[in-house]
Formats: sequence, structure tokens, C-alpha cells
Amino acid sequence: MIRRRSELVEETKAGIRGGLGSGRGVEFLKAGEMAGVLSVGRTTLEPGATIGEHAHPNTEDLYLILEGRGTGILDGERFPVVEGDLFLVKAGGTHGLINDSEAPLTFLGLLTRKDETA
Repeated sequence: MIRRRSELVEETKAGIRGGLGSGRGVEFLKAGEMAGVLSVGRTTLEPGATIGEHAHPNTEDLYLILEGRGTGILDGERFPVVEGDLFLVKAGGTHGLINDSEAPLTFLGLLTRKDETA
């Protein structure tokens, strides 16, 4: 598979997972395009925007911070995140993200099915 940048559509997203404010996102991969992967996308949160803390009962989700800074939430714990940091919520956990800076915060999200062999 080859997917060109010109084929990608950026969409505005408001209230992501019950969060505040808005962001912009583009989906690189969708469910069924790569084994075990449900989606891969890039999201940019505007200053003050959040992704509401939400549960992952049967999936795992990795956030890799590409640009900016903010506050990550993992299983109720809050911690600072900056470019190059990543955090992973395992199946059964919760996570969210807060852009509490004055600049956009961009991250890559990778959502997968729970590893049934673990």
C-alpha cells in the first residue's frame, strides 16, 4: 500500500472523547488496512483543547508527541509531556491529553486490538 499526502483529508474535530475545544486530525490507516491496527492518525490540539479521559477496555492506544507540550493522563495520573515523549494505555486502562500551553500540540495516535496472547 502507498498512501500519498495529497490523498489525506484533514478534518476538524470538536469535543474529542468528551474533551474541550477542538483540534484537527488526519487518519493515515484505518481498521483492516494493517493486521492488528485499528487506526493511525495525527491530531493537533489547539491551545486549551483536551481529549477527555476515556477507557480502553479491549484496545491499546499509544500517543507520540510530535510537537508542543501539554499534560498527559494515564490511569488517572497527570504528567507533563513534550515533543518526543510517548505514553501507552494498555487494555483496561484510561487516558487523555490536555493542551495547557499557548501553542498547538500535535501527536501521532496508534490504536490496536488487545494482544490476546499476553
